[in-house]
Amino acid sequence: MKTETRSLLPLPALLLGLLGSAVAAEVHQATGFKIVNVTSTSAEVWTRVTLRAAANPANGPLPRVEVFEAKTGQPVPLRENRMFPDARITVQMPPGLDLGAAGGAAPAAAGQTRVRFRVKGAAQWAETAWRDASIERDGIVLHALPGLLPAARYEVVVQARRNASDGGPDEQAGEFKTAPLPTQSERVVFCVMTCQKYERQDRPDGLAIYPAMGALRPDFFVNTGDVVYFDHGPVIALTPALARFHWARMFALPTLRDFHRNHSSFFMKDDHDTLANDCGPASRSGELTYAEGVRIFREQTGLPEVANRTVRWGRDLQVWLMEGRDYRSPDREANRGSAPTLWGPAQIKWLGETLTASTATFRVILTTVPVVGPDRSNKDDNYANAGFAVEGSKVRALLARHRNLTVITGDRHWQYVSADPATSVNEWSVGPASAAHAGGWDEKTPRPEHRFLRTGHGGFLSGVVTPTASGASLELRLHDTDGRVVYREQKVSR
Repeated sequence: MKTETRSLLPLPALLLGLLGSAVAAEVHQATGFKIVNVTSTSAEVWTRVTLRAAANPANGPLPRVEVFEAKTGQPVPLRENRMFPDARITVQMPPGLDLGAAGGAAPAAAGQTRVRFRVKGAAQWAETAWRDASIERDGIVLHALPGLLPAARYEVVVQARRNASDGGPDEQAGEFKTAPLPTQSERVVFCVMTCQKYERQDRPDGLAIYPAMGALRPDFFVNTGDVVYFDHGPVIALTPALARFHWARMFALPTLRDFHRNHSSFFMKDDHDTLANDCGPASRSGELTYAEGVRIFREQTGLPEVANRTVRWGRDLQVWLMEGRDYRSPDREANRGSAPTLWGPAQIKWLGETLTASTATFRVILTTVPVVGPDRSNKDDNYANAGFAVEGSKVRALLARHRNLTVITGDRHWQYVSADPATSVNEWSVGPASAAHAGGWDEKTPRPEHRFLRTGHGGFLSGVVTPTASGASLELRLHDTDGRVVYREQKVSR
C-alpha cells in the first residue's frame, strides 16, 4: 500500500529547511493544551507546539484524497462510514502547497515545552523540565504533574519555545481542580458529551456546548468518543498525516481550546475517531490500521495504555470509563452464530470486581455505546442490539446488583433517559454536540422504556453531587447546546 503525495513545500517552509535556525520562525500553541488524567494527587498536561498562532482559515484549500484498488488500480468512490482495507491512496494539494496550508490546518513545529503550576493564589511556582517537541510526534509533549494536593485548584502556565536560546516563550494560562480523597465529602460538578463533527459547527468559533459547559465550572469533563470523524467530510483520513490534520483543526477551534485549558478532561475512544464506522481490532482503512488509529488517539489525548479505568472523585462519586472497541470480537463477528463480545470477559470481570469494592455513594458507568437503549433495529454495534443480546443481558444483570448506579452513554445522536424492563438499569444518552449532527430517532415514536426522549437537537449532560446531612444526592441534567436544562432527575442516596 502506497501513498502518493503530489505537492511542494510552500516557499517559507522551504527556506526554513535550507537556512535552519538562522531564520527559525517563532513557535506557538494554536491547539492550546489539555489537562488530562487528573487524580487526587497527580495530573498530566498535554502540550503541542505549532508553526502558527492560529489555525488556517477554514475556507482554504483542502487536500484531494483518492482511492484505487491495490490490485487493479481502478478508482474507488469515496463514501462516508466506509473502510477501504485494500487500497492505494493518493493525497494532492494545489501546486506549491503542502498539507500544512490546508483549510483549518494547524501544523506542528519542533520546539520545547514546559509547565509551570501552583495552588491558585500561592506565591511559589513549581515547574516541569523543558522537553523537546518533535515533528515526528506532531509537536506533542505530555508533562506529568506529581505530588499535587487533593481537592485543590491549580493555576497552570504552559510555555513553548524554539530552543534554550529563545528568551521569550509563547505562554498560555489555565487552571484545574484535583479530585477530593475518597474520605472527603465535597460538592462535585461534571459534564459529559459525545459526537462532535468539524463540519457541524454551530457558531463561527466552534461549538456552543463548550462555553455552555464552561459556565457550569465542572470539576471534570468526559468526552465519550467520536471526538473527530476520520471517515466523514470532504477529507477522509486514510493516512496518519490526514488523521493528525483532523485532530489539529478540531482542537484549534477557539471554543474547544479555551474550554480545555481550564477544565480537566477524560477522553474515551470510539469508532470514527479511531479508524472508521463500526471498526474493531482487525480493521484497516487505507494506510491506517486500527492499531495505528489507537496510537494516534493516545498521542492526541493522553489516553492511558489501558483505556478502561475507574476514577474516584471524593466520598460520594466513582465513575467507570469503559472501553468499547479494544476487546470486542473481530469485525462482523456479531453477525455469526456464536455470541460475540463487546467489552470482553476480562473487562467485564474487572468491572464487577471494582463495582463490588467501591465504597462511593454513587456509581456512574460511562460507555461509548448504549448498554440499555433502545436502539434502531438496523444497527448491530452495541448492547441494545440483537447481535450482542447475550452478553448485554449479562452486563445489565451485573449492573443491577449495585445500588445508586447510573449508565451514561455517548454515540447516539439523540437524547434519552430509559430504564431496562428486565433489570430497571437506567441509561442517559447525552446526545450529539450540535443540532446539525442530530438524527437517528423520531420523537413521535417513544418506546415504553423511555422516560424522556428528545430528538433533532444537540446537547450534553451534567451531574451535580451534593453532600447532605444524611448522605448525598446526585442530580443528572440533560442540556441543550446553549446550556438550558431540558430534563432533570435527582437521586438521593439510600
